[in-house]
Amino acid sequence: MDSDRIIGAGNKAAGEVQEGIGGLIGDSRTQARGQSRQLRGEAQNQIGQLEDYIRDQPLTAAAVAVGIGWLIGRLRII
Repeated sequence: MDSDRIIGAGNKAAGEVQEGIGGLIGDSRTQARGQSRQLRGEAQNQIGQLEDYIRDQPLTAAAVAVGIGWLIGRLRII
């Protein structure tokens, strides 16, 4: 398991606890901070998963990146 995934899971769990504590004490700011921390943890976990995929499937990842680049290049934004 990649360090980004471990740290992301930890941040997500800590955010859930923080949100729960905010709910128990009636502090909406603490709840919001907990939700924010959960989202950051989930994003970090997703980045770790993407890194793992790229490491495991480099040719497929490169092909997808080239395809996305080609599609973006074909867009004619005026």
